[in-house]
Amino acid sequence: MDNEEVKLLLVKYITGEATPQELELVKQWISAHPENEQYFAQLYETWHNMLYLQPKVVNKDNAYDKFNSTLEPETPHRYARLITWGKVAACVALLAVVSVTFYQRYSKNIQSVKQIAVNRGTIKKVVLSDGTIVWLNADSKLNYTADFGKTTRTVYLEGEAFFEIAPGKKEVPFIVNTKNYTVRDIGTKFNLKAYATDQFLETTVVKGEVSVEGNVENNHEMNRIYVKPRQVLRIYYRPKKESYTYSAPDIKNMNEIQVSEVDSAKLAKYDGWKENMLMFEDATLKEIASVLERRYNVSIIITNNELGNIRYSGSFKNVPDIEKVLAIIKGNTAIDYIKNGNVINITKTNDN
Repeated sequence: MDNEEVKLLLVKYITGEATPQELELVKQWISAHPENEQYFAQLYETWHNMLYLQPKVVNKDNAYDKFNSTLEPETPHRYARLITWGKVAACVALLAVVSVTFYQRYSKNIQSVKQIAVNRGTIKKVVLSDGTIVWLNADSKLNYTADFGKTTRTVYLEGEAFFEIAPGKKEVPFIVNTKNYTVRDIGTKFNLKAYATDQFLETTVVKGEVSVEGNVENNHEMNRIYVKPRQVLRIYYRPKKESYTYSAPDIKNMNEIQVSEVDSAKLAKYDGWKENMLMFEDATLKEIASVLERRYNVSIIITNNELGNIRYSGSFKNVPDIEKVLAIIKGNTAIDYIKNGNVINITKTNDN
């Protein structure tokens, strides 16, 4: 196949327009060389990243322009063995056809994005059409398109989820997109935490393996990192200068990447939430408050930074009332609290 045939087939494959014969040709082409697979992955992920944008705020013209830019032959050296660009006129004509095809498909599919949303104070277990089991933690959202399980197994997560991936074909990988990073499943069970209000992404592999890489379009470019069983990867975001709305940012942790080993007995610290367990190990009161707010649908106010930095270790199983949790923490740390409706004020013991 020449370059024009390849690109048109890739478009039809990604958008679900390919015939069975064309599907087989694409699969053969992808498996023929690692650079073919890399190029396909770039187009595949750009397409699906566009689809998972919020329909209410998406700008279709911007999305069209954005995808156009990914198809421009601006870096031929990167795929030198993949593509030898022909005449300029031919490339321009091909670009126009490819862009229009994607844009038409995009306009149709953006309206078919499905969302599973979980409110604060609740946990939800769902089974996707490919058999994958997903537990969604409180205040989380999972987006996917109507053709999930057919031509794609890509989802978009905001919040926290535990994935138990169903076996699938190699040419339809299971991919979890977050705002800043892309996680590819190479195994079966992993936890992924990517709340918009957190300053980090965290993934914990229970079984199998995952790879994590940054999204270039969000200025989080990062080489692919592989996370193996009983490993935890935490990536601290580097906030943009104009987004510094909080005081005294922790410069030490900006853009820091941490990989640590976890004993099997302590995995519940990362995935125990789906079994109604909360486990904290040397966590600050501020970190604990963030978890409790989501779990119990409350707002917690800590009176000062010194108090927020108090550290605590402990675990709770099937505790339906936040006041019972706070009472246990109070028994081990120098805090007091007042609950007024859904608002909890935490102060130092004996503060007036």
